[in-house]
Amino acid sequence: MRTEPSVSSSFSPLVSVVITAFNRADTIERAIESVTAQTITDLEILVVDDASTDATCTVVEAMSDPRIRLVRNPTNRGIGGAKNVGIRQARGQYVAFLDSDDSWLPEKLALQVQTLQAFGADVPLCFCAFWVHRADGGKTILRQPRKIGSWRMSILMGETFSLGSTLLVRREIFDEIGVFNENLTRLQDRDWTLRYLDRYPEFISIDHPLAHIHNSGWPKAETVQASTRALLEANRERITRWDHSAYRLFDASLGFEVAVAHYRSGRLMHGLRGIVGILLREPRMVGYLGQRLWRKLKQGDLD
Repeated sequence: MRTEPSVSSSFSPLVSVVITAFNRADTIERAIESVTAQTITDLEILVVDDASTDATCTVVEAMSDPRIRLVRNPTNRGIGGAKNVGIRQARGQYVAFLDSDDSWLPEKLALQVQTLQAFGADVPLCFCAFWVHRADGGKTILRQPRKIGSWRMSILMGETFSLGSTLLVRREIFDEIGVFNENLTRLQDRDWTLRYLDRYPEFISIDHPLAHIHNSGWPKAETVQASTRALLEANRERITRWDHSAYRLFDASLGFEVAVAHYRSGRLMHGLRGIVGILLREPRMVGYLGQRLWRKLKQGDLD
């Protein structure tokens, strides 16, 4: 394991894996070991510690794999800022992200690299299906993001990709569309995906689950409401340019997330009123939101 701030520009692995961590001493080893176990060995592992106050760095420093490089942020920059540090340090042809409490199946990177190489430069991004593990030990949920006509429509209608641990993308795409928005406190991945889809209409989805996502708990409804409004406003002009009704659809799908957050916090009537209000404003959402709500009920994803 190395701790130098940068590497020689002549060093160019196939994949740079960026793991951001803040006070994850209890899970960081599992995350890193799932990367060192990948069937692809031509990679670097950039662990960006975001000014942790626990033993996260000590755990990383004790790991002996020479592909691991620890980068320490002197002050906490938040998830978006920490990822951007990793992107700027990355030297691989491809960049993948892994949250420090998540893990991968061993074939994850190999399958994604093979897929992107088969499609060529026109489609520079690949993600995969994933398992969601609840913090309370509840039912494990399989998530397979669906293409609803187009990927733009999918994200507008609220499909979840969990790109923080499923994404593999060509490194140069960050030079083209930029890095993560550090002004957002949540949903930076979704914001970046909207910018990607503004340039590229397609990405590739592998339907086989290749990642384990560990849900550490539900955010408060007020947090969800503030972050979804910030995301909506940051992308208002872009989404409106896609289609005259796209902004209303996105507003409605984000409103559904707020309503679910109220329900999870015990405010049942508040959540139900939110859903009814969405359907009255945007009746085209009736069928899709009905399916989405049914899936959540069936999977136990509303508890």
